[in-house]
Amino acid sequence: MSIHHASPKTAGALTAAALALCGLLAPAGSAADELRYQAVWSAGSGSNIVTGPLSRAEFLARGEELTAEGLRLVDVETEVLDGGRVYTGLWVSGTGTNLFDGPMGPIDLREAREERAAQGLRLVDIEIFRTNGGGRRYLAVWRPGSGEELVTGPMEEDAFLARGETLTERGLRLIDVEVERVGGRLLYTGLFRTETGSNFLTTPLRASAFRERRDEMVADGLELVDVERVRVGAVARFVGVWASGDGESQLSVPRDFESFVAFGEQKTAQGLRTEDMEVFRVAGPTPPDDPGGDDPNGGGGGGPTVADLPAPPPWIDFTQAHRVIVDFTTMIEDHPRITLPLELLPDHLPLNEDGDRVIPDNFCGLRMIDADEVIWETQDGELVTDFPFNHITSFATEELEPFRLGGIDFTGPMGACAEANEPWQFFFPITQNSTGGPPPARRLTVELATGSIEFLNFNVHAGEPLDARELFSEEVFEMLEAIAEAFELLEIDNGYCSIDQYVQKVCEETPAACPVGDDFDSPC
Repeated sequence: MSIHHASPKTAGALTAAALALCGLLAPAGSAADELRYQAVWSAGSGSNIVTGPLSRAEFLARGEELTAEGLRLVDVETEVLDGGRVYTGLWVSGTGTNLFDGPMGPIDLREAREERAAQGLRLVDIEIFRTNGGGRRYLAVWRPGSGEELVTGPMEEDAFLARGETLTERGLRLIDVEVERVGGRLLYTGLFRTETGSNFLTTPLRASAFRERRDEMVADGLELVDVERVRVGAVARFVGVWASGDGESQLSVPRDFESFVAFGEQKTAQGLRTEDMEVFRVAGPTPPDDPGGDDPNGGGGGGPTVADLPAPPPWIDFTQAHRVIVDFTTMIEDHPRITLPLELLPDHLPLNEDGDRVIPDNFCGLRMIDADEVIWETQDGELVTDFPFNHITSFATEELEPFRLGGIDFTGPMGACAEANEPWQFFFPITQNSTGGPPPARRLTVELATGSIEFLNFNVHAGEPLDARELFSEEVFEMLEAIAEAFELLEIDNGYCSIDQYVQKVCEETPAACPVGDDFDSPC
């Protein structure tokens, strides 16, 4: 067991308001070795230094220097970079003993805890990683403290939450959590210490849902004291430990070290300090994906790009003319052939790799704004005017003008409702009675002026168009979210600008579903 003892020093030599994010970048290696830094920020003062990435020997040497300058290690992170293990530390102004132990196995950790407790020290941070052979290794940071301390063994979520309830009743509080992915399972290890006040754990949430939950927690008088980032499928999830406090708990987007340094200087000028950080590896110039192994940080490449976004369904055609055609005389996969005007589709629809709009997969109908004419025809092109079909040559009447401005609708068993018991409905004034099922061998043409097209799904919003988030199924939205995350991580445009308008629209309409961070700066 290796021990680095950082002896007590005073903090008088430091400038209290200064933040220096210091460290050496690893030597340039293959494009497959890149680290990203993500942090929680809250109001604070004093020095706040991040070192990294450094070899263990360099990390210990740098720790001696920073300890002599009156700083103390409170968070350690480790990753493999260019084939070698590197260490990153978060250091803050402080006094008293400060020790770093590790890497060590579970038995060594138990012995170290007994030894440190006898010295009046308690754990403030643990970090877990796995060896190539699958063995678990621990890093530990110790500071002066008292009271009971307990480190749980790795458990699945339900067991961990139940154990947490028992420990909370004993007067312990969770201050640090580690989450590993092993064989497709998520395992939780917790550091509990004698504390008071409220204490909550939020289990894996997407970034957008995590930020929404963060706002709720902060409003309830809680602050984020520890965050874990773990990949589940194609998108990162966040686990949070919350305790009584009034910190802002801002979660920054992932950045490379140089960008993280610059961002830290901005945050320091605003009176904020790093509360906790995550450091993880990303691979290649391609977006990250689920590697399917035991790496809890989710390295690997080959994640979704715009090339993976769904092509228009075969029953959708496009036209440069300002018209919509719903053709029941040409059925494709039990759908009428629908022709949409390209120029009148919503501007914020994502673009595929060919530069074409990605058609929503969650709609069952259309709203057509600024209609000029409604025409029903037979397969042979003969005009149909018998009940219930309407032939409208002008909307410039008192009765029809509101429909021109508000839109005319139809919906039915297509798209997201193809398998549902959803009747075809062509609402007045397209038909006289709005019901009756698919017209036999009929073709509807709606000529539009300038106008626009909106997508409907009455199972989601009766009578109202879908907002940007609702346009796509969970599967497709997760793909869009992964593309946005990939750009945040790698700063390489794997088609991100093709979805930027859509992302911004989601963030504007539904902040809780926004797939990019609060401080994301669009490059488009």
